[in-house]
Amino acid sequence: MNLQVDDIDSQIIKILNSNGRTPNTEIANKLKLSETAIRKRIKKLLDDEVIQIVAVVNQEKMGYVFRGNICIKTDIKKIDNVKNELNKIDRIWYIALLTGAFDFDIEFSAKSQEELRMLIDRINKMEGVIKTDVSIRLQLLRNRNDWEK
Repeated sequence: MNLQVDDIDSQIIKILNSNGRTPNTEIANKLKLSETAIRKRIKKLLDDEVIQIVAVVNQEKMGYVFRGNICIKTDIKKIDNVKNELNKIDRIWYIALLTGAFDFDIEFSAKSQEELRMLIDRINKMEGVIKTDVSIRLQLLRNRNDWEK
C-alpha cells in the first residue's frame, strides 16, 4: 500500500525526525497551521505506520563500549534455525537477511571483551552457521535517520 505524503506531512516528518519531542504547537507555528491540524496529521501518520516516534538509547552512556556487526554464512537448509536462534540473543539489536556472500548481517553491542567473546562463540556454535566475519565499530562517522521526500 503506497500512502500519499504531501509537502506538509513531509515538513512535519522532517521536524519530528530532528526532535521527536517537538510540541505540536511549535510545529504549527513553524508551518503556519493550527495545532489541531498538526495533531490530526501526526495521528494519521502514526496510524498509517508512516512514522513511529521512539526513544533512542545512547549505548556508550549505558556502558556498551563494543559495537559492530557480524556477517554470517549459513547452511541454506538451516537458515530458519539460525534466524530463530539469532532472535533469542538480547545483545543483537539488528538482523538483516541478505543475498550475496553472507546470509545475515547483524549488529550487536557488548559491555566487555568477555561479553563480546561469548556472543561470537554462541553464534559460531549455532547449528547451520558455516562462517562469521566480525567487525568492531571504531568510530561512528554518520548515523542518518532523516528522510527527504
